[in-house]
Amino acid sequence: MNACSPAVPPLSPAAAELAQRARQAIERGAWDEAVQPLNDALRMQPAHSDLLRLSGLLEQGRGNAANAAMLFGHLHQRHPDDATLANHLGAALALAGRIDAAIEAFRRALALDPGLLGAAYNLGRALDQRGDATAACAAFDVALRIDPRYGPARVLRAESLKKLGRLPEAQRELRDVLRSDPGALSAWIALANLRAFEPGSEDLDAIARVYANPRLDGAQRTGLGFAYGAMLEAAGRYAEAFDVLRAANSEVRRRCQWSAPAVSALIDDILAAFAAPASAGENDATRGHGAIFLVGMPRSGSTLAEQILAAHPAVTGGGEREDIARILQQESVRRGRRFPTWVVDADVADWRRLGEDYLQRCAAWRGNRPYFTDKTLTNWQTLGAIRRMLPGARFVHCVRDPLETAWSCYKHHFGEAQYFTYDFDELAAFSHDCARAMRAWDARHPGWIHRHEHEALLAQPEAQTRALLVACGLAFDPACLRFHEVQREVHTASAAQVRQPLQRRVPLAERYGTLLDPLRRALAAAG
Repeated sequence: MNACSPAVPPLSPAAAELAQRARQAIERGAWDEAVQPLNDALRMQPAHSDLLRLSGLLEQGRGNAANAAMLFGHLHQRHPDDATLANHLGAALALAGRIDAAIEAFRRALALDPGLLGAAYNLGRALDQRGDATAACAAFDVALRIDPRYGPARVLRAESLKKLGRLPEAQRELRDVLRSDPGALSAWIALANLRAFEPGSEDLDAIARVYANPRLDGAQRTGLGFAYGAMLEAAGRYAEAFDVLRAANSEVRRRCQWSAPAVSALIDDILAAFAAPASAGENDATRGHGAIFLVGMPRSGSTLAEQILAAHPAVTGGGEREDIARILQQESVRRGRRFPTWVVDADVADWRRLGEDYLQRCAAWRGNRPYFTDKTLTNWQTLGAIRRMLPGARFVHCVRDPLETAWSCYKHHFGEAQYFTYDFDELAAFSHDCARAMRAWDARHPGWIHRHEHEALLAQPEAQTRALLVACGLAFDPACLRFHEVQREVHTASAAQVRQPLQRRVPLAERYGTLLDPLRRALAAAG
C-alpha cells in the first residue's frame, strides 16, 4: 500500500488475538471455526479494514461471492492503491461470474504492483474463463516472469497453448513441470488430455506411483483417476483401465445430484410446449440466417464438425456459448414462470425480441463473416425455441455410435458440466432423451436439421464434408478438408484431436469386450 491510502489504525490486543484465530481458520479452510472469533473482533472494532478483509475472505471461502465482492469493493474504494485488495476484489468478482469486472480488477492490481504473482495468475484464469486463450497465455507469461517455477501458471499456460493449437509447446511445458514435481496432479491430468504420452514410456509407471499415494484425498484421486485410466487404455490394459475409471466415476456420482427421470419429464414438457406449429409471423427465414447450431451428445464428433465448418472462409467458429440458455432463463425470471410453461403465452414479438437479443450477443465475437457456429450441444433441448427465435438458423445433429459416445463420455471428467456421464443407466437415459427429442424436432422442422454421422465422415471425408456444407448453405471450399490447419481457439475436450488429420481407428469400446456389457444393456433398455 502506498502513501496515498489512509493509514489503518492498529487493532486492540484483544481484537488482534481474535483476528489471528480467524485468519488461521480461514487459511485451513475451516470456515465455520472462523465465524465466531471474527464476529467477536468486529463487535470490538466494526469498521476496521483488516477485519473487513478477513470477512471478505471468509465470505468468499464459504461461497458467498456477492457478499465478498461487496466487502472488497467497499475496501478497495477506501484503499484504492492497495494491490492486494484489488486482487481479492477480482477473485470475488470472478467467483460471482462477473468476469469482465474481475479482469479489470486484476489489471488494476498489476498496475499497482507489477510483481504481484497472484494477480497475474488470476488474470490468466479469468481471461481463459472468458474464452480468450491468447490473452490468458500472455497473462501466464507475466506470472512466469515473476516466478519462472510457479507450477500452477505453467500448467494453465499449457492448457491455453493447447486451445491455441500449439501442442508441442504445451507438452514441453507440462513435461518441464513434471520434471520439477513428479507428483503434480494437474500436470498429469493436462498431459492425459493432450494424449501426449507413449504407451512404452515411463509415464505409466510414474502416474501409477502418484495414484497409489495414500495421502491423496478423494477429489485428488478421482481427478487423477481419469488421467490414469486414459493412460492404461492407451497401453492396452483395458481391464485395469475399466476398474480405475469405474472408481473415479462412482466417486464423482456419489457427490453430485442428478435425476434422470426429472430430465426426461422436462423433455416431455418441452416437446409438448412446442407441439403446435409456429404462426406465419414466426417463419421469417431472414432472421437468424447464417447461424449454425451444432447439437447432440458430448463426445459425438461435434468439435470436429465445427472445426470443418470454421475452416470455411465464410464461417466464424463460436464454440460453446450458452447464450440460448441464459436468454430463456432471463425470460423465465421476467415472467416469473419457468421454461417451458410460458411458451404458450409468447407471441411473435416475444420470439423476435429474444432472437434479436441472441444476435446482439453474438455480434461481439462473430466478426464480419456471414455465417457462425454455436456448439452448445444441449441446445437440442431448446431447439423448438431457437426455431421461433431464429427461423433462418440451421442445425447440425452430430451423431456417433451410441456405445462409443457413451463410453467416451464415461471416460471424461466433465466436472459439474455433465452430471449424467458418471453412471451407465443415467448416460443411457440422457442419450435416449436426446435421440427422441431430435426425432421429434426433425419431424416438425423438415429440411432444417442435418444429421452428421461421425463414422460416415471417417469413411467418406470429402463426400460427408460436402454434404455438411450444403446443409448449412455453404459452397464447397477445399480448406474444409484441411480443417486441422485452422488457426483458432478450441476450448473443448477434443482440442488436441481436431489439430490432426482424420484417422480411422478400431473403435475403443470394442476392445473392452464383455466389461462394457452393463453399458450395452443400459443403452438397449433405454431404447
